[in-house]
Amino acid sequence: MSLSLLNAETAIGSIGRLWASAPVTIGSLTLTGMEVPDSIRDGGTQELAVHRLPGGNKIIDAVGNDPDRLELSGRFVGPTAVERALLLKQMRIAGRPVQFTGAGLSLTVKIVQYWFDYQQKGIIIPYRLVLEQPPQLTATTGITSGLSSLIGTDAASALSGVTGAVSDVSTIAGNIAGQLSTVVGQVTPIADMVGAGGVFAGVQDNLSVVGGLSGAGVNLASTPESAASLLSGLEASGSGLTSAISGTGANLEGISLTNAAGLSTLTQNAELHSASITSGALVNRAYANAITATDGTQNGPLVTAQ
Repeated sequence: MSLSLLNAETAIGSIGRLWASAPVTIGSLTLTGMEVPDSIRDGGTQELAVHRLPGGNKIIDAVGNDPDRLELSGRFVGPTAVERALLLKQMRIAGRPVQFTGAGLSLTVKIVQYWFDYQQKGIIIPYRLVLEQPPQLTATTGITSGLSSLIGTDAASALSGVTGAVSDVSTIAGNIAGQLSTVVGQVTPIADMVGAGGVFAGVQDNLSVVGGLSGAGVNLASTPESAASLLSGLEASGSGLTSAISGTGANLEGISLTNAAGLSTLTQNAELHSASITSGALVNRAYANAITATDGTQNGPLVTAQ
């Protein structure tokens, strides 16, 4: 069949565009133009475990993804075709991992099989290449985003508990500030614990930061800076709550119920002590979820009741 003028122009244009094809790299070798593989075959299998039940029903569990080997075919051309074909042969013999980039992929692979045919006195050398792909794990975006949401919920609950307790005792502390000196001298004044710069003020600030970082359900695994700030906020909150539990506990043991001021101080410390323990449990759970979402390692709870 003869070529029309339009078909001839199209064929010539296609040959010209071969040199503008997106390059493919294998290790130190870059394939461009006519050397870019004619085909790159990719794929894989989702391994399934099928449990057949009486009555014809069945349960299908996804065991995991098993990617197939990449298969490439193309040709080396020109006066350096033999040299470039032998370079791939040396990579196969070495057996070391090499970087493969092309067809929208960027992977560290190993050359499993490689053939080339010496043709046209070495000016054209067709080749075929088989590459072993690395494991392809399921993305954890949904999991880490879900954990981030839980972290924000726990932080908000802990903040609400601390804020409510501090609000309750602050009014009483202000009303009887003049009488606190009559309480046992070893007791830490409540005003010092809940006021500006006090341990509870620091806990509130840090919990607010944690809530802000995790409230949007961000994927912590892909935002290392936010994850680091969130973990830091939880650790600081845990440290503050541990100090609060210790301080209020010591106060409860040291208060003498000899007057109204002693009874009032006892009530305030008991409320703060209870809120600190409850909030500490929430911070511990939030920290455990944050560690899981960021693939970190936890060495124990942040807050322990004393």
